[in-house]
Amino acid sequence: MATVNIGQGNAGDQFYRYKMPRLQAKVEGRGNGIKTCVVNNVEIAKALERPPEYIIKYFGCELGAQTNYNKESGTSIVNGAHDNGKLLELLEGFIKKYVQCYSCGNPETQVKIKRDNIYLKCKACGAVSDVDMRHKLNTFIVKNPPEEKLSKAEKKLQRMEKERLKEASGDNLDKEEKKKKKKEKDKKKKKGGDADADSGGDSPGSPGEEGAADGEGDVVWMTDTSEQAAKDRAQAQLTKAMADMVTQGNIEAEQAEIRKREKEERRKRQEEERKQAEEEAAAAAAAAAAAQAEEERRAAAEKARLEAEAAEGDPAVAQMRRVLGKTKSGAKVADALKELEVEGGLAGKWRVLYEALFAEDKDTKLSAQISKRKLILKAVGDDPPTQMAQLLALEYLVGVTDPDRLNQVSLALKALYEDDIVVEELIIAWHGKPSAGKVLGVPAPAAKAVRQAAAKFVEWLQEAESDEESDESEDSLAEEE
Repeated sequence: MATVNIGQGNAGDQFYRYKMPRLQAKVEGRGNGIKTCVVNNVEIAKALERPPEYIIKYFGCELGAQTNYNKESGTSIVNGAHDNGKLLELLEGFIKKYVQCYSCGNPETQVKIKRDNIYLKCKACGAVSDVDMRHKLNTFIVKNPPEEKLSKAEKKLQRMEKERLKEASGDNLDKEEKKKKKKEKDKKKKKGGDADADSGGDSPGSPGEEGAADGEGDVVWMTDTSEQAAKDRAQAQLTKAMADMVTQGNIEAEQAEIRKREKEERRKRQEEERKQAEEEAAAAAAAAAAAQAEEERRAAAEKARLEAEAAEGDPAVAQMRRVLGKTKSGAKVADALKELEVEGGLAGKWRVLYEALFAEDKDTKLSAQISKRKLILKAVGDDPPTQMAQLLALEYLVGVTDPDRLNQVSLALKALYEDDIVVEELIIAWHGKPSAGKVLGVPAPAAKAVRQAAAKFVEWLQEAESDEESDESEDSLAEEE
């Protein structure tokens, strides 16, 4: 049977020693009775050192299908039709969750259950991995724990107990045999004594006397019924029992020491994990604080830059103010505006004009200033691109240069509309495109705030436009009639 390395991460390692049979699945039946039989589930389970029912139950949990496993025949069935590829992916998930060590990745782990929690204890590195208890298979594992395998110390203790019982049974057999021999010798001695009485007795050194002497010499310590022999036997048995107890006590002490050491290592590992988590949390908090501080620093620097620029003044704005101070002619202002070289094109030039006209006098409302300067605004240009440039200049003025006048946007737009400086279609179009101010570098929050402040006036324009359309339609109907 073909074998593969355990775990997809080790698939390319030809010297990897942990292997398992390649999964073989066969679809059987049809219609509602169709099912998939995992042919070599038992062999795979032996290679993974896990009960076969765990694997087949995991497939059922992941696929949402019923499963059936027969312990006697090893038949493993999942309801429904499932191909090899799908089952291989699920088997890999089972290996990662319930077989491989979470620390070193080796599959030399034992499933341990304590207080309804499942752990994987690695024989290779000694790590104890906590299994995620959210999976449905965990309930099945807790109810059907794997068979416990004896440790080396437990096997040694069991072997010593068997040997002790064997020795005890051997001693009993020896006692029985010796008792039989003694009885036979006593009978022979008795028969020999009767023969001596009939013949007038044996002489010293006769065969009968030698037999008796031999009989006396054959009385051994284990069959001796004297008080001293009984004490010796009790002492020997006590010494052996004490030796067994000492040996067992040593094993139990070693096991207790191992458990104590494992507990201490687990405590240290948990303490290290806790410290690491605290350090990571502190590092994350420090990084977040540093990022926030950097963002605040950049905002402060940008604000300082804008304030410095405002304090120094724009040379183009200063130049335009000098032009406006010398002449009231719209044509000359238009010529001066065309000669300007600023960023933003036409919108940038209008931004300079609006700041030169309206930025200094903050006490007068924008609407009044626009009405006062309407002749200049009309003379400079009244085509659609110029009108849109004026709206962008107004947006920059109240959104960036002087945000304190943001609440005057609606009245300023109304003045532009009523003085026939900007038509309503362009006002509505400008309001519907918040990104239009990017050409002048208006930040998105400022653009949004300007349009919110102008929302009421734009709504009024839209309602007025719809009313005019309805009036025109009524007039056309009346003319047709």
